[in-house]
Amino acid sequence: MARKAAGYDAGEKDTVEYLTKLFEAAKFEIQREMDLGDRPRFDLVVSREELGRYRKFVVELVLVQDARGLVDKYEQLVSYSRSRKVQDIDEYWLVSNLSLPDRPRIHRSRFPNVRAFTVKELERMLARLSPKRSAPKGKAKTKIGKAIEANEKEIVLAIEGLMLQVNDKLAKLRDERPNDPDAVKKKDDAIAEFEDMRAELERIKVAVQQLKKNEVKEKDVVQTVTTFKDTIGKWWNKNHDAICSTASNSALFLTATGLLHAIGADSTAALTIAGSLIGGETVAKALKALPRSLFKKEH
Repeated sequence: MARKAAGYDAGEKDTVEYLTKLFEAAKFEIQREMDLGDRPRFDLVVSREELGRYRKFVVELVLVQDARGLVDKYEQLVSYSRSRKVQDIDEYWLVSNLSLPDRPRIHRSRFPNVRAFTVKELERMLARLSPKRSAPKGKAKTKIGKAIEANEKEIVLAIEGLMLQVNDKLAKLRDERPNDPDAVKKKDDAIAEFEDMRAELERIKVAVQQLKKNEVKEKDVVQTVTTFKDTIGKWWNKNHDAICSTASNSALFLTATGLLHAIGADSTAALTIAGSLIGGETVAKALKALPRSLFKKEH
């Protein structure tokens, strides 16, 4: 990623300051790259605790008059993210006054860790994360309901993040061209499995948002979440070896168990994994040590 030219346009500098205030209101920790020298690499590096761990995001601001000028900027960010020059960055965000044009050569679904927002879109997203001063007293009776009351915004973001991983998995599966009939059936079964998973995540997202507005019964939300938990349990039991040996499957499974833990649907799976990793085990070794009967009713 090329470093920025020395000096900042006044409009860009003011916008960076404005974004900094938005991130601070949403409880992000801020590192302003422009304060580190005359030739910064990025405008902002921000971090925030999500699902028990700190995630770091690079923010690159580009103000343009023609949206087509964003295409090269986006591709430069993709190239930089793939170079892994900075190892601890979770996502790269391109923020602009205009929307990134849809171009076939961009293949945005293939790079879920590189995202593009307009300033207005980022405002809305960060506003959802900003804590409210007066939260109403909770009425939920179940563990799942209480978790949603306490952390609805974080849970919705976690759902959206997991959906991105599922979409990426589906895109890669659909690109496969197996010839063997058994391999074709295996691919079709996997696509159906992940499509069902995505549909259940969408239902959970809607249910979570409706519960906060008292538009759905708590027991119905619990059932929706439990259905997804059962789906993840069946996927684990059926594809245990593939989940342990494939990086994308391992990452998706870890995110799913983290979501279940955040939403109050499961603690054993997430805590067992976390305990193994804290103990120094690799992800693959930690997963292989987990029993197939890992999932049980805990709500």
